[in-house]
Amino acid sequence: MNTLKLFAAWQDSIKTATENIPRNTDASVVSILNWVYAFAGVVAAGFVVYGAVNYAMTQGDPGKIKQAGQTIAFALIGLVVVILAAAITNFVSGAAI
Repeated sequence: MNTLKLFAAWQDSIKTATENIPRNTDASVVSILNWVYAFAGVVAAGFVVYGAVNYAMTQGDPGKIKQAGQTIAFALIGLVVVILAAAITNFVSGAAI
């Protein structure tokens, strides 16, 4: 009998403790992911600018031209991946972009 009373008290205390937890976790996860995507997009755009500045400063050196072009290309690929990830996440969660 004491075990049942203890279990009932424990169950009530768990219920009381969890009443203030937000139930809509989908919106918060999507919100966090959107912040991550925005940050990644800004970083990718920064690398595009960095590659463009390096390209402008190459002074005709073929090695530097190739490296700057690769930086721009990889940054644009990263930007496309971020945009696709955000679109897929928002499509799956049912949120508007």
